[in-house]
Amino acid sequence: MQNNSAESQVIINGQKGDLQQNRDFVAGKLIIGRKTLTESGLKNVNEILRREPAITIAKDGRIGLMGLPGYTQILIDGVAPSGKDPLDLDLIQVEKIEIIKSATAATGPFGIAGTINIISRKVVSTQSSQLSLGSSVKAGHYGANLSWSTNQVSANSPFRFNASLTASTDAKITADHYRIYQATTTPLLNSVLNGNKQADTRSDFTSATSEVIWKPSPGHNFSFSPDIGEFTIRTHSTEQRLNSANLLFLNQENAQDRLSNYALPLRWNYTTQDDSQLEVKFNVNHLQIANTNTQSIREEGTASYDFYRQQTQVKNTNYFLIANYKTEWQADHEIEAGVHLSRHDNQSQFDNTINNVLDSRLAIVGSGYQIKKNIYRLFIQDDWRINKSWALNIGLTTEQQDYQLDEKLAQQQRHYQIWAPSFHLLKKIDGDSKRQLRASVARTFQAPSQSQLLLRPQINPLAPCSKTCQANTPDTPDSAGNSHLRMESAWGLNLSYTQSIGSNSEISTEYYMRALQNKLGTQINLENTLWSEQPRYVWRPANLGQANIQGLNLTFRLNMRDLWPQAPKLELNGSTGYARSVVSDIPGPDNRIQDQSPWHLKLNGSYTMADLPLKLQVDANYLPADWLRSNFALRRYQSHQLTVNTQALWTINNKLRLSLNLDNLFPAESLRIDEYTQAVGSLQRVTYTGNYRKLGLRMEIKL
Repeated sequence: MQNNSAESQVIINGQKGDLQQNRDFVAGKLIIGRKTLTESGLKNVNEILRREPAITIAKDGRIGLMGLPGYTQILIDGVAPSGKDPLDLDLIQVEKIEIIKSATAATGPFGIAGTINIISRKVVSTQSSQLSLGSSVKAGHYGANLSWSTNQVSANSPFRFNASLTASTDAKITADHYRIYQATTTPLLNSVLNGNKQADTRSDFTSATSEVIWKPSPGHNFSFSPDIGEFTIRTHSTEQRLNSANLLFLNQENAQDRLSNYALPLRWNYTTQDDSQLEVKFNVNHLQIANTNTQSIREEGTASYDFYRQQTQVKNTNYFLIANYKTEWQADHEIEAGVHLSRHDNQSQFDNTINNVLDSRLAIVGSGYQIKKNIYRLFIQDDWRINKSWALNIGLTTEQQDYQLDEKLAQQQRHYQIWAPSFHLLKKIDGDSKRQLRASVARTFQAPSQSQLLLRPQINPLAPCSKTCQANTPDTPDSAGNSHLRMESAWGLNLSYTQSIGSNSEISTEYYMRALQNKLGTQINLENTLWSEQPRYVWRPANLGQANIQGLNLTFRLNMRDLWPQAPKLELNGSTGYARSVVSDIPGPDNRIQDQSPWHLKLNGSYTMADLPLKLQVDANYLPADWLRSNFALRRYQSHQLTVNTQALWTINNKLRLSLNLDNLFPAESLRIDEYTQAVGSLQRVTYTGNYRKLGLRMEIKL
């Protein structure tokens, strides 16, 4: 019996034998293995996931499962990330990526749409070193990246070691031009102003990781994996508004965010003589954020600028203690159980000034807050091989979260307790592993984030408060949290059929359903506030009742030599799907889950030339135009989106490889319409956003 958790695994772009060896598991798990990562020629986790057919891409660029990026859990080594964005991890730091579209006890109860688990690079038994250099250009803005890794072993030493260093700089430009229309007593829309916004963002990132393994005896394995990184984002933006009387509102903003973090993970693995395994992990993670934001705002009717400045200091320390145990019982059962304990301490301080004088309006709501959170999780699951045709995975997770939030507006304590059973069944039709049916039922949750619970407001820079705080409009709301949010919960069902073709091809169809309670969403209301003499529109998170989600996906992975042995070396992967959702507390039509497209089409093709060491790749993703109502006040339209990326991968020799990438081959200006319902009439904002190609070159060297 293989020493794996009870989930079915499919290797993306699988090499020979990869699909066959993973057909005996249960819960629909996909694996992007180290070989696939290495051969992709891509830079980071985000790029490789965008190529995977099971991953959906929203119109704002976020990735997820089942078209639900906000409900997709992303982990690093089974733990929620602290500080670094897991999607920015260089592939040189990644061992493999696991994707599961349901939930198991081992992966935890917080992936309503599923979980993406990124496994850090491990020390291997061979000595090697690698260097990668890359550059890119997008709309005249340049970027560069470097990554280096080494793996050191000695035949006569109980120690093994690896290390990696990554550094990158990248630029992003956005350009919007918009028009705002007003309708009052009649349906006729009258133009009230024009606006333009441009923003240039520069991101700089450095990270160093390593792992030292000490194996003093055959049954014991100790490892220490320090990780340190720094991430800086600098943004300069300008927004101006011109109304019908040619009066100008101008906002010039400069912002800098500097994030530094370190992690000190320790791990002990113990293997008994009967191959039972105990793993104990302890990790301390510290994160520090320093933010400075300055704005120069000139409002209509004034001849001078007002200068707004906010400085923020955030310190976040996290402690994790995790113990997992695996064993076999009666030859047919693999039992896994675990305890996860964590503590999170967050301290934040704010300093707000207007024209170098303390902002008394924000001083009313306090100059900082403290958050303490404790999490206690227990789980157990059983992978039972009933016979050659049937397999079962059943598990249970229980978790308690205790929050203590202290801010000037309120001191609050929140307690969330959950029970999450999961059940997965695999049927090999006529005992044939190439024809499989799977069924999964799981209970999952989504907890409010800390920022959603905090009451401290953010005043909209397009409706600033200087000498007085005037009324704003629905399209320029302030934002604040909601201390009464409840945890979102869901029952989920997945049914799938997979038909394998040859060694490296398969076709799969899947139906999924989610029934949500206490759906988390947003509201925009006109409120009396502490920071304004007049009522202001305020954006707040809220529970929006029930929501039902259904969808049907078709996924295929075809190696043409499985269909025709004399075919060229051609692979075709892709997916298409239909989705429908309804949120009960939002009036229809178009009361769907945010970011979920009614349908999608995704295609990926690769061709390896017979006479040249050259591999060509094309990826395409299409989303249709659609309307979405996210709350009572706001209804939004977004135009269709077609994204085409290409890659040429040239293997010069066994130590040198070049990759040329052209992303967003057919850029097109996108259209968005935000339609706000007011007490009298409506407000409509029509926005056009520019889109740009990106050219990248990457060189990989084995040292």
